[in-house]
Amino acid sequence: MYLARVTGTVVATQKLSPLTGKRLLVVRKIGLDGEPLGATEDVALDPGLDAGLDDVVLVAKEGAVIATLLDADRTEGLPTPANVVIVAIVDEWSIAGEPAGG
Repeated sequence: MYLARVTGTVVATQKLSPLTGKRLLVVRKIGLDGEPLGATEDVALDPGLDAGLDDVVLVAKEGAVIATLLDADRTEGLPTPANVVIVAIVDEWSIAGEPAGG
């Protein structure tokens, strides 16, 4: 998992049924100081947390974690086609008890 800042949105008028009602957001990885790490961005699935532009989020980018989070209760149909998922909106964080960001 990593911290990221929401930098944009993706609009998809047609998508697979497991993505219906879920938003796709562009996220950029940040360091513990809140500054961007590199120029690479990911498209992340927001499963209903309602993250918005400039929010700091916690992102999971691991298939087994995502399958457990999104598909644990599935009894039929397609699995959720995502490999980057927002799992939390971060209000603040600290390192060794000292505020680091948020």
